[in-house]
Amino acid sequence: MRTYPIPFNEEARLRAVFDVPGLTAENEALFDTICEATRRLLDCPIAHISVVEADTQWYKSVVGYPLEPMPKDTGFCSHTIMSDVPLVVPDLSKDPRFERHPMVAKGGPEARYYCGVPLILSSGHRFGSLCALDLQPHEQPSEKQIALLEDLGRMVVAALERSQPNAPELKADTSAESTFLTLVGHELRTPLTVLFGSLRMLEAKAEQGINPLLIRSARRSVDHLSALIETIISYSNVSTGELRLNERECNLNDLLQSVSALHFATTDATTKTITLRDSLPLEEMHIDGDQIELAVTALVLNSVLHGGSEIALGTFKDAEGNIEISITDNGSFDDHVDLAELYKPFVVGGMMDHRSTKGGLGLGLPLTRKLIEMHGGDFEVHVEAGRSRAVIRLPAWRCDIGGIAAANVAAPVIAAQ
Repeated sequence: MRTYPIPFNEEARLRAVFDVPGLTAENEALFDTICEATRRLLDCPIAHISVVEADTQWYKSVVGYPLEPMPKDTGFCSHTIMSDVPLVVPDLSKDPRFERHPMVAKGGPEARYYCGVPLILSSGHRFGSLCALDLQPHEQPSEKQIALLEDLGRMVVAALERSQPNAPELKADTSAESTFLTLVGHELRTPLTVLFGSLRMLEAKAEQGINPLLIRSARRSVDHLSALIETIISYSNVSTGELRLNERECNLNDLLQSVSALHFATTDATTKTITLRDSLPLEEMHIDGDQIELAVTALVLNSVLHGGSEIALGTFKDAEGNIEISITDNGSFDDHVDLAELYKPFVVGGMMDHRSTKGGLGLGLPLTRKLIEMHGGDFEVHVEAGRSRAVIRLPAWRCDIGGIAAANVAAPVIAAQ
């Protein structure tokens, strides 16, 4: 399983990275000087300017230790670019996000201290970090040290973005806005679909008396939609196509029971109920509960509208302790669906036009994939004999509420991803 999260606007972010005029492998003394100042400021043996690309992380400058380009699994800066604020980890071995990281665990370099600021382009996209590393734990840096580190980070960006002679004028990239609006528009429509279906059922059954279950489903959808709108306003940036997480302590079992209790109406004014399998004895998880509930609801709704008659929702734990949420139905996929295409950006079952297919594929799947990848997790769809199964996998460290709380107390400038 991956060890790093992926930004919601990853494709737009990468395009912005490739457009930076000065972001080449050739080095300049200025960047070494900035890294040296960073190393001294934080009293660390190593400092570097990283560039985070699709699958790799490379270095514009490094002082203190020779670092070659490496897979994102073996770096820390993929976490730093998830927020506009510094990422400070006084002891990586005591932070549940990193304790099993290959650079931290026994047998590796056994890194302990990390302090970095995201490098933010004038477009608002984050392309890497300016950070310091040590093999020994550190105390929390002072506010003055953090402020100076942020100033040094802005110097890096200013040097990279300085105007180039005869450089062609770049046109504004509106694809990020378009994609963001498309996916978030679907996010808003998911509870509306449940609401609309419940109201249709109420209308159809009006002569038979009011059904309290449908009323509760409609009311919950209204509440969920209101909360989603507020979340999107607070945690999104349409100009960069970014959606951020509002992470907090949530009970996963309560969340899944809430989804399974909904009554989903189909186009023929009938309902399908969700069977909730025996769930793991999970306590709390550190997640964005609204986004995880949205992802699970979107998958269940796909099964209701386009899947089979039997739908089951359950939780499991894999051999590494990662949490799996499984949505299974006894439906099948249309012939045009290419499962490999699901994992490509903004592709829906092979073609963007296929918004509604009988196997449960729709815009909810790439949206779900993005929300789960932001959590550092994985999303997969499996076609098996006589059934289709969607699996959300969340990393084990998100169950370590005590460890996360301790890490945040020790390093209060760490922001939610």
